[in-house]
Amino acid sequence: MKTWYIAYLTYNSPIMKLLLSFASILLTISGVSQNTDYLVKNNGDTIRGEISLSNKVFYVSGTPEMAINAEDVVKIKVKKYKGNTVLLCKLLTYSDNLSDMQIDYVKKGSSDTVLILDEIYHTPKINLYYTVASDKTPYYFYKTPSDPRPIQLVVRYFLQGGLANYTDDRAKYRGERSYVNIAEDKGYVNQLFAIMGNCTKITQPMWDLLSYRSYSLKNIIKTYNNCK
Repeated sequence: MKTWYIAYLTYNSPIMKLLLSFASILLTISGVSQNTDYLVKNNGDTIRGEISLSNKVFYVSGTPEMAINAEDVVKIKVKKYKGNTVLLCKLLTYSDNLSDMQIDYVKKGSSDTVLILDEIYHTPKINLYYTVASDKTPYYFYKTPSDPRPIQLVVRYFLQGGLANYTDDRAKYRGERSYVNIAEDKGYVNQLFAIMGNCTKITQPMWDLLSYRSYSLKNIIKTYNNCK
């Protein structure tokens, strides 16, 4: 009983309360510091602090503030970005907006930019990444173990048909021949076939039906991983 009483007095003493409060503050600070945004450089160095990106440069808050070129960064953890893989690349752009498409003409554009990729599928043979550019256009990338950085899966869209709009001979282009259709330039199919073409489990219909969608890309990667 006396031992319990002494322990009770010790626990409730002002000094003990002060020590416990101080320990609580340290734990809180430690927890906050571990949740701070950070980036990882190519050489493995980790830099912590609030991070912003501007003109291909990452700025890290601190005294003094640090400016790190995007080409020197491999990974980040920043609350405002969903992904964490940093990629400085020449992005081959496309549009799926009808007003931007022309008949029988594939518009090819590019942009030197920094992307933050989200790894959405991880497998032993190939990984799949996803990001949305500043114009809200979605892009997919892949990476095999032999690739140093993720590689863009290329897609473009254009219009086909509608020749009645360009000629007075409308009798020649009636019915279905007057329709305008959206056509897809499936560059990504050729890219993946170059990697997976020897996999007999991937049938020709699977290649024909492959689309620029996460579920479709994941399905063919899954099948590829089942090949020896």
